[in-house]
Amino acid sequence: MKLRSIVLSIGVAAAIAAPAVLAAQGPAGGGPGFGHGHHGGQIGGPDGDGPGFLEHLLPRLAERLELNDEQVAAIEAILDESRPEIEGYAAELRAGREAYREAHSDPTVFDESSFRAHAAEQSRVQTELMVAAQRTKARVLALLSPEQLAELGEMRGAAGARFMRRPGGRHSS
Repeated sequence: MKLRSIVLSIGVAAAIAAPAVLAAQGPAGGGPGFGHGHHGGQIGGPDGDGPGFLEHLLPRLAERLELNDEQVAAIEAILDESRPEIEGYAAELRAGREAYREAHSDPTVFDESSFRAHAAEQSRVQTELMVAAQRTKARVLALLSPEQLAELGEMRGAAGARFMRRPGGRHSS
């Protein structure tokens, strides 16, 4: 049951946090470091802000976990309630990144103290985003039966096994 809880937790957390985190990273190549934002706004709505990923994931989870109508409605209500907070943190991350870029437009000049302050603030907001997503995940998981948690764990195990066999997966040498 512990494994199943972990699987469901990861699936729900990813469904909740991915659109906001990826939207916060901005367009491809737009993050403050190399390789950040490679997914741009492709996960959420057209601008990366929408709940598109969640809207696509919940029906599949509902079918696979055999969620009843009350569970689906309760999960949707939790997600709807959490969405403004999560999207707010994502917007705050984007705004902070954009403000830093505007204030530091010369790539040949590095102001370490300014960058440290920017990084610390972005880290604070990212932490709040992760806490909000985790809180939401816990609320959703509390709605599931032990059998549903077990099935979710199995789903995670199968997805993890597929990842490990993929080229580039941890055990793909």
